[in-house]
Amino acid sequence: MRTFLCLLFCSLALSAAPPRSPLRLLRVSFWTDARAADAPPFTVKDLTAKLGPNQARLVSLRGPQNGLVILLVLDLASDPTAAEAAKQALGESLKRLPANCYVALLKAQDGLRSLVDPTPDRDRIESEIKSIPVSGKAGLLDTLETAGRIGDTLMDKSGVRVAVFYVTDSSIYNYQEDYTNPVINSSDYRDMSRVFPEGLVKDKISKLATIMSALSPPLFVVHLSYQSDRLNEAYQSGLMSLAAESGGASAFCRSLAEIPESIDKIMRTIAASYTAEIELPHNPPKSVQLVLEGEARLNYRTRFSLKEK
Repeated sequence: MRTFLCLLFCSLALSAAPPRSPLRLLRVSFWTDARAADAPPFTVKDLTAKLGPNQARLVSLRGPQNGLVILLVLDLASDPTAAEAAKQALGESLKRLPANCYVALLKAQDGLRSLVDPTPDRDRIESEIKSIPVSGKAGLLDTLETAGRIGDTLMDKSGVRVAVFYVTDSSIYNYQEDYTNPVINSSDYRDMSRVFPEGLVKDKISKLATIMSALSPPLFVVHLSYQSDRLNEAYQSGLMSLAAESGGASAFCRSLAEIPESIDKIMRTIAASYTAEIELPHNPPKSVQLVLEGEARLNYRTRFSLKEK
């Protein structure tokens, strides 16, 4: 509880947001890589939104000039060499973040644990990152819902931009839960685990996708070690889908040399992201489809499950 209150307090101080509007708002984060770096920031007038077939009103827009909280979650349990490369890359990328960006550091092993509350102190974050051991079980799938809910509450209470960023070396074989879908009856040709061994992985990803569709923060993932066996490919494809469907992005590194570039690119994408607030109709359906358009191709979540009032 103490950590949650600190996260909320810091985000409120960072955003200096006006009192909450009585309107029901849909918060959508988006980013683009198809626009010149020196282009002026988007404004509300630069965008159009539709919810289903109907035009929707953009109430507000926060961008790179506004405050940002990054929930940086480290899920390092397998490869010390890749983890060390990631730690060094994170230290360098943190130094290049703008001053209006606060970073909270969390650890995914043994449940989601907060190590540093949101702070602009890059040296403190870097020092703590270096001290994190590489051990234990993979934790991304087990902690993603909690991280998303924390970020969602921060956005809801303060309006500050929030992103959830996982740096992971997780293998589907290294989770506490067994996702290998073992054949129960090897003599039964109707046992579907014989044909679809990745069934448990896909089921877990599907459940998380449903949960995340009701949460606002985008998910960003850098996986440090791409693995090509069937179960890990299903797992990694699932992570890619979760990130894309949330309005975030992912990168999967096939070599140590790719790690610094991948981390830096994701950090720059997060820092340059926007959050739009869109007015919902008086009695909205339980889920909505969003179309958001501007002068460049926008990356954003298109499907939302709406929370009860």
